[in-house]
Amino acid sequence: MINDNKIKTDQKAARLRILGRPVDALNALEAAEEILYAWERAEFFHVVTANAEMIYRSTKDHDLAKVIEEADLVTADGIGVVLASRLLGQPVPERVAGYDLMLAALKMASEGGRRVFFFGARPEVLEGALVATASRFPGVEIAGHRNGYFSPEAEEEIAAEIASAKPDLLLVALGVPKQELWVSRFRGKLPPCAVIGVGGSFDVLSGKIKRAPTWIQRLGLEWLYRILREPSRWKRALDLPLFLISVLIEALKKRLS
Repeated sequence: MINDNKIKTDQKAARLRILGRPVDALNALEAAEEILYAWERAEFFHVVTANAEMIYRSTKDHDLAKVIEEADLVTADGIGVVLASRLLGQPVPERVAGYDLMLAALKMASEGGRRVFFFGARPEVLEGALVATASRFPGVEIAGHRNGYFSPEAEEEIAAEIASAKPDLLLVALGVPKQELWVSRFRGKLPPCAVIGVGGSFDVLSGKIKRAPTWIQRLGLEWLYRILREPSRWKRALDLPLFLISVLIEALKKRLS
């Protein structure tokens, strides 16, 4: 458990910037400890798991850039971000994938008997994620759940429902950038809790989609594995080379200056 603000202070000191966006140079354990810190302090704590696609998109999307800037923790979710940090001379310790951080948070919630609210995904995927959580993390108290299909008019109601449920952990699976923008828009109406935008993680947790084998993850090729399994993602993958080219230009300018 965290007894002082040492990790919080170190986090701020270790924050680097990639294409103008902040990224915290923490390993997976330190990122999980930040969530524990927020729980102990009863703080609202927004975690953004930033991959290359998100950072590159934020260079053209002012609203997304603002959300990343205001986030309490920004993890390096993806080999592209890890490579970029190395090119810029400020390497992050390791990739902190959103799915792995979600599992770590659920484990901590299970051990501490904390309340979790699941928000997002298709109804059948959400149900599968709830069943998997009950099986894998029996100490978790399900504070509530809501699928990701709703009208704009229902957003206030959903925020009120979450506030009433008083979760310690809120997992938002609406996809990028919708989930980040939603959290930012309603953070003033949400209760003190750790909030993580988890994208398609409910699909993996529920077993609907298989994650890449560990050896592929270690090689940093999980993005390629996902494209091969989901060819419709190839257009999004084009952002990775564009991202790295932009980072190379930034690194060159940095060296020349």
